[in-house]
Amino acid sequence: MLPSARELMLEAERATGLSDFGPDLFRRPLEVLLDAINSEAQLHELGERRARRRLLESLCTRLRIVDDRKRIPGIAAQPIVNPMFVLGLPRAGTTFLHNLLAQDPDARSPMTWEILYPSPPPVEATYATDPRIERAAEAMEFEGFMGAELQSIHPFDARRPEECNFIWEHSLLTVNYIAWWNVPSYARLLGSTDFRAVYAEHRSFLQHLQVHYPRPRWVLKSPAHLAHLDALNATYPDAIFVQCHRDPAKVMPSLSSNLAAWRRTFSDHVPAGDFGMLEMQAQGLENVAAFRAKPGIDARFVDAHYLDVQSDPLTVVRRIYAHFGLEFTARCEATMRAWLAADRDGHARGPRHSYDLGTYGLDLARIDSVFGDYVRRYGVTLER
Repeated sequence: MLPSARELMLEAERATGLSDFGPDLFRRPLEVLLDAINSEAQLHELGERRARRRLLESLCTRLRIVDDRKRIPGIAAQPIVNPMFVLGLPRAGTTFLHNLLAQDPDARSPMTWEILYPSPPPVEATYATDPRIERAAEAMEFEGFMGAELQSIHPFDARRPEECNFIWEHSLLTVNYIAWWNVPSYARLLGSTDFRAVYAEHRSFLQHLQVHYPRPRWVLKSPAHLAHLDALNATYPDAIFVQCHRDPAKVMPSLSSNLAAWRRTFSDHVPAGDFGMLEMQAQGLENVAAFRAKPGIDARFVDAHYLDVQSDPLTVVRRIYAHFGLEFTARCEATMRAWLAADRDGHARGPRHSYDLGTYGLDLARIDSVFGDYVRRYGVTLER
């Protein structure tokens, strides 16, 4: 059993010597989440220890960044200008493209280690050698991120850029928890939450990370942004977007396999099926279509198709830069080419991810009935 919300908060206060958690946004989600873990998730003993550590560290981080903001007045004055958001269906190449775009020397993407341990704000001079990198690597090992099955699906590393939903953990409102744990009561709360306050805390977090290490542009990523684009736009009205596309018949079994692997990391009880993802992802695509239909919005989007990105990634990057009026410098191209070479080598040596439709109760007819409009709207090439 995990402790109550109040008990876990008191433990975080004792660990940090701090007591100001900032806005109360996180309190109800934390209460509902802990109740759901204890009554619904059926975690095994190691899964409980992993979940407890993860949530405790999020609360400790929340305390520390609130304290940092009081002590370092420059944080609140940091501008966030034209952030680029990579989004689209999960398993549609968003991670690959995000990592590639993050290689631009003018770009800043939040690394896993600084998302987990952002306090005090990172300093450019020691960014590559910060001892928190090793601390994050140890935490990821303990929490199961570095297991072969998960690594074959998503290449986690303390030094890799990570998704915005990991930043949202510090608000205790994130799709991560419904991916890792069977917590339907928390999922209902998450689905009914107005994310404007979450994005306000997201912006504050970026300000925190850049105060001693600024770059001209943030490059950010999460498929989960699809559900909250109006809230995102209210917080970042000058944001620009890259929407990744892939055949849903490839996306859905890959995503279901990913979620099954996550659940096994924490529990011996993993249900069959697609975890409700078919309807959730279809709704996200409807959200983005409605958002792009609003006046002036579609010009802030570039579409990136999976097969194009895989066959000629730098051509896609040049098209993205040209659309947004960004300079694709020789230095930028060199750093991206070096990363591509290293990434290809890593994939050749790493574990392989395999999946199929039938394992998760999916079939082509059902997928086409749900995603047919999406495929036609964006001219998505089928991979069948």
